[in-house]
Amino acid sequence: MTLIDLASFVFQQISISHREAVVRMPVKNIAPLYHIRTTFRDDDIQYVETLVRQSLVSIGGTIERFDYISQDVQGLAVFDIEVRCAENVRNHLVQMVSRLGLEGSVRSIRWSAAVGNGRK
Repeated sequence: MTLIDLASFVFQQISISHREAVVRMPVKNIAPLYHIRTTFRDDDIQYVETLVRQSLVSIGGTIERFDYISQDVQGLAVFDIEVRCAENVRNHLVQMVSRLGLEGSVRSIRWSAAVGNGRK
């Protein structure tokens, strides 16, 4: 008996009503959405963008929105980002934001849980 045959046999042993209940169960563990706003020197756009994107990928974040806003004030610009990441890596998000705040090009960085996160 192959592994596929065994899996098929086990699946057939589960009652139909139980299979339907499993399929209809709501998903509870949807990754929450976080908002990150980074202000930086406009001259360093490529460097900061690469740094932010690589940092988010390294913690397992999924970028939902990544907007660039030119401030035209004192040569500063802003990245306005929304990212999803699992709650079990939230501490990595905190560490990432702290680490980015130490970069010479970054003037300020802040993050928060996005409004309308569906969390209670």
